[in-house]
Amino acid sequence: MTEEHIKEAISLRYMELIAAYNGYDVSNSKNDYGRDLQIDEVDLFDDGRFLSTNRSLHFQVKSTTTKSIIEENESIKYDLKAKNYNDLIALKDTASPLILLLFVLPENKNNWLELTKEELITRKCAYWFMPSETASKTDNNSTIRIDIDKRHLVDLETIDLLFKKYL
Repeated sequence: MTEEHIKEAISLRYMELIAAYNGYDVSNSKNDYGRDLQIDEVDLFDDGRFLSTNRSLHFQVKSTTTKSIIEENESIKYDLKAKNYNDLIALKDTASPLILLLFVLPENKNNWLELTKEELITRKCAYWFMPSETASKTDNNSTIRIDIDKRHLVDLETIDLLFKKYL
């Protein structure tokens, strides 16, 4: 397995853990059509059964290391492939927009994961990004530098927040 595939797998599992902890259902796309992860809302209905509410968040997941970002006081700068950025733009005004999840790992692979009988530690963190309402497609052929607000750090409340904000 390539290092890129390992980074991607860790980032997907990170979001799956957060979703599961908060009672959401998760599915991964087997085909690459721009969406890597779908998180479905599940609720308890009157008859005592848990069912999908048919409300879903869609994520495009990217993984990188600290050496591939520029960290500033209030933002993270990341060079996203232009085609991936344009996917975000194309779906930003739909019923379920595509949200970018950027998982940032330490530069040294030996620091990515730690497992003991007491803890599972995944380093470093993830951020979510949505283009502004006025953002438009880029004509760039390779990448576009995006600014991700550091307040968009993914934590245990992020999925609830994104459901309220975008659905």
